[in-house]
Amino acid sequence: MSLFPSLHLLLLIVMTASHTETENCEDIQNTCLVISCDSPGINGLPGKDGLDGAKGEKGEPGQGLIGLQGLPGMVGPQGSPGIPGLPGLKGQKGDSGIDPGNSLANLRSELDNIKKWLIFAQGKQVGKKLYLTNGKKMSFNGVKALCAQFQASVATPTNSRENQAIQELAGTEAFLGITDEYTEGQFVDLTGKRVRYQNWNDGEPNNADSAEHCVEILKDGKWNDIFCSSQLSAVCEFPA
Repeated sequence: MSLFPSLHLLLLIVMTASHTETENCEDIQNTCLVISCDSPGINGLPGKDGLDGAKGEKGEPGQGLIGLQGLPGMVGPQGSPGIPGLPGLKGQKGDSGIDPGNSLANLRSELDNIKKWLIFAQGKQVGKKLYLTNGKKMSFNGVKALCAQFQASVATPTNSRENQAIQELAGTEAFLGITDEYTEGQFVDLTGKRVRYQNWNDGEPNNADSAEHCVEILKDGKWNDIFCSSQLSAVCEFPA
């Protein structure tokens, strides 16, 4: 029997067995890929975020409770002035005013009536001077203060008519607005102006005790120098 045929037959058997084994392994691999033979593995790490999608449509308002209103914010800076508005409608005509001329005339008339009443009651008018008295007695400084309170001055005659009016109004001794307290023997009025009209009593002024620096009008209209601290009637002089 020849050896070569047997060798060829052996090689054929080995190749056939090898081919069959290879096909079996491929079949097993294919079967494992399709059929899960064990439990799933652990999830892997998340991947990177993807790009934002398109903005969706606005949703319906929620049905929840409305929150409390917050505190007002700080006042902002003042804005620029706005454009002036249109002129308003013309108002109704007002009542006519009082004529200044008539008002002044009425005031003067009223003052004249008051002046006449004062003259009739307790005053004397000579020219542009009006003399009034309250009948009270006080010192020379008291008389000055009283007259100044009413924007008047102490009665100061500049002629015989005025002197007589003061005499008749006072009816007793009264201070005149004359003094030499600054310079002895130089009698001046309360503005410092030297008096020109004088009606001294006999032997006066004598400056008794070197301290008589004020002047009084006596009941007969004559003048006498006297102490300024004496208590005499007050007669004030107003412009008429």
